[in-house]
Amino acid sequence: MAGRNAKPVALHLAEGNPNRLTKEQIQQRKDAEVKLGAQDLKKLKKPGYVSKDKIANRIWNELVKEYKSAADQGVELLTSSDVGTLALYCKTFSEYERLLVQYQRLENIVVDEHILDEYIGRAEAVDEVNYKALRYLSQLASIEGILKIESAINKKMDMLLKMQDRLFLNPLAKVKNVPKPKKEEKKSAMAQFLNRRGSHGS
Repeated sequence: MAGRNAKPVALHLAEGNPNRLTKEQIQQRKDAEVKLGAQDLKKLKKPGYVSKDKIANRIWNELVKEYKSAADQGVELLTSSDVGTLALYCKTFSEYERLLVQYQRLENIVVDEHILDEYIGRAEAVDEVNYKALRYLSQLASIEGILKIESAINKKMDMLLKMQDRLFLNPLAKVKNVPKPKKEEKKSAMAQFLNRRGSHGS
């Protein structure tokens, strides 16, 4: 089984080179990474499973638009190795939204329990035992369902957060990728003197 894709080298360096890559390794990684500029992003094809999913498709279009905007300004955030992760992010986001909708429906079952009480209260043929059993099963199903969906929501949220960092979708990741302006090296007094003297001498 293949491991996860390596972080883009720019992000790795912005984090302080935690793996202590050598200059040669850094250059190899830079050469292997193909940054996707504005023209490349225009040609980018989304996978079928993203196109067929309404929510995933919407997220893909929004994100590619953001990446194009950044590329137009000279900041190429997406590499060729990130396209699969982008598609996975869009699909995971779609699944996350669906889980939230299911969670809200189950919560409404618990909240609207009085409707069940009214329905059973009106039914003349229902005896006390059936009523208690039905009420107990209803509560059990809604509580178990809520717990399962909460667990699934938490897992999806964790996946989304990890992918957001990888795809520069959160503010911290974006800030880390913005190149810092180079500080002018402070020249020694002698170098300053020679520079001034050299410019006057010609």
